Order: sequence, then C-alpha cells, then structure tokens
Amino acid sequence: MTRSLSSTVCLLACVLMSCDSGTTPPDPTGAARLEAAGAMAQVVRARLDDATTAVSALTTAVDAWAAAPTDASLRTAAQDQWLATMLAWQHLEPMQVGPAAAMDLGVGGQDLRDRIYSWPIVNACRVDQELAEGAYTDADAFAAEAINVLGLDALEYLLFVDSTTNACAPNSSLNLDGSWDAIVAELPTRRAAYAATLTTLLNRDLATLRAAWDGTDGFLLEVQSAGTGSALFSSAQDALNAISDALFYVDKETKDMKVAGPAGISPDCLTAPCPELRESQYANASIRFVHANLLGTQEMMLGAGGAEPRGFLWLLEELDQAALAAELRTTLQAAIDQAAALGERTVEEVLAESATGLMALYEAIRVFTELLKTQFVTVLDLDLPNRAEGDDD
Repeated sequence: MTRSLSSTVCLLACVLMSCDSGTTPPDPTGAARLEAAGAMAQVVRARLDDATTAVSALTTAVDAWAAAPTDASLRTAAQDQWLATMLAWQHLEPMQVGPAAAMDLGVGGQDLRDRIYSWPIVNACRVDQELAEGAYTDADAFAAEAINVLGLDALEYLLFVDSTTNACAPNSSLNLDGSWDAIVAELPTRRAAYAATLTTLLNRDLATLRAAWDGTDGFLLEVQSAGTGSALFSSAQDALNAISDALFYVDKETKDMKVAGPAGISPDCLTAPCPELRESQYANASIRFVHANLLGTQEMMLGAGGAEPRGFLWLLEELDQAALAAELRTTLQAAIDQAAALGERTVEEVLAESATGLMALYEAIRVFTELLKTQFVTVLDLDLPNRAEGDDD
C-alpha cells in the first residue's frame, strides 16, 4: 500500500524530532506547563494556611503550659499539638520553593524556612545556654538570634526534655561557671517561658512567609504569570524548574538523611545502624515525619485540591507521557505505603524488630527518586538540581 503524502510528512517530522518516550513532549505554547506550575503553587499556599492554623493552636497550648509550667497535663497537651504542627510542616518540607527556599538555591529564595524549622542545623547545647542567659524573655530582641535556637526544632527540645542536666560538654562555660546549677530549680518555668517566646516568633515568621506569597508582588502571582510579566520567571518552564528542584528534598533529606543515616547505609554512620542520626531526637517521631514528607511530595505530583488537580502527573499525561505518570504514581504510593506500615513506631523500635524495616523504606523511596532523577527531568526537560547531580543511588 502506498503511504499518503501527509502520513509520510508526519512520520518524517516525528523522526526529526526524535519522538520517543525519552524526549521532551510538545507543548508549543507552554500553556499546560504554566497551568501545572500555577496549580502546584496554589497547593503550597494552601499548605501554608494549614501550618498557620496549627501554629496558632500550638501557641494556645504552649501559653497554657507557660502559665502553669509544673502541670504535666498541660505540657502533654503542648507536646501533642507540637506533633500535629510538625506533621503539617513536614508536608511543606518538599515544597521549599520561592520565599521558603535558601537564597543561594531557589529562585526568589528568602531563607524563611530555616526560621521556622532549621533541621538539620540544630544545637541543643545552644538552647540550654539560652535558658541560662534568659534573653528569650524579650521576643523582639530574641528574634535576631541564630536559627539553631529558634523554631520548631528548638521547641521540640524544650517540650520533650525534662532532665536537670544539659546538652553541653562538661568543660563548657555553662558547666564550669555555675550558671547551669543556678537555674536548675527554675528549669520547668524557664523552658515553658522560652517555648512561649518561640511560638510568638513562629506566628510572626509564618505571617512573613505567607505575605511573601501574596499580593501583586507575591511569589504566587510570579509563578502564575511566568513568561507573561513575571519578574522572576521568563517562562513557564523556569517556574516548573523551581518547583521540581524543591521536590528533590525527598531524595537528599528524606531518603539519604532521615532514612539511610539511621539505617546504617550512610557515610555518616560508621557502626551500623545509627539511630542517633534520626531527625526527631526527643519526640521520636522521625518515621511519621518521613511519611508526611512523602505525602507532601504526592500532593505536588498530583496537584492536590480541586475537582481537576493539575500537578506534574497531570502535565505528563497532557504531554502524552501517561506511562511515566503511572509509574511515578505507583512507585510514590509504594513508598508512602511502606512508611505507613511502620506506623507510629520509633526508629529504635523498628531497628529492634528488624534491620529490614528501614532498609525497605529506603529502597521504596529510592525507586521513586531514581525516576525523578532520570526520566522525569528528561521528559519534562527540567534541570537536575546541583544537590542531585553525581548521586549514584
């Protein structure tokens, strides 16, 4: 049968454009890319509202504890609300795009995330030093302190530690000059008052972050107008790159630091396993945080919310890459299910049962992130972020 002229031309065009599953799908106007970027930005903005609501409830609980610092039930209530707040925040960890991102890593980055949660930059000794110094009584002045004595991570230490010893070395000035001994009797009151200052600052910092997203010069509009007037993004593709860069949190921080470290498959662990490398040192909620990170990643991939979500998976389907979208969906769900199966157990409890629990979780996340680093960025013509380059996982 003689091939028609039109079909021959189409075939030739396809060959010249390398029309296979590993090439960038067509989107001549960038309309689908812009729609996906805008929808995913809306997901982040909605999650910021959720975090704000959680921090407001946390403030109420901590203030009640500060008013009666020896009341164990009030402290427990504050601990419970801290955990609820952290789970809301952990959904946002793979969404560090724009103002939340580091200035040197993300377009529009303002380092605002670290003021709210600075892990892995944490220092319990510095928190104890602040307890002794008492500068936390002036919230306005204390706002200028280093991030390792601020935020949800410092608050974890204050809420969950009730020891009369401190986290500093025996030869530190805190232990040599008598300043710690002088406050031991006041520790419950001081910890609660310090915690109340931190929640005050958390409310302010979240308000700052939300404001950076809103208005005529906010980051949300910058994404939604990418390529059509945005000062930050000359194209929808640039906006997609910024969002996809944030997703690699689940590769480096979630997989390599939160899971591989404690499991004993990290260069930082010399005598496997290493539960001391877990994220949540005092509340021991590390596995639940990993689960929340994966759910946050899923929200971005799906573009959660609304009757017709518009995330990365939708974009792939729009650009004739349904098979890859399905594989990403399946592998991410497998990682979520693996984390959920570990439940509310601590890292130590999982390791005590079997070393395979964390290993299986690591492997499930690795399968998903391997797709992110290869087919996903290739097919959507995205740039691989610097922190993901050279990774042999």
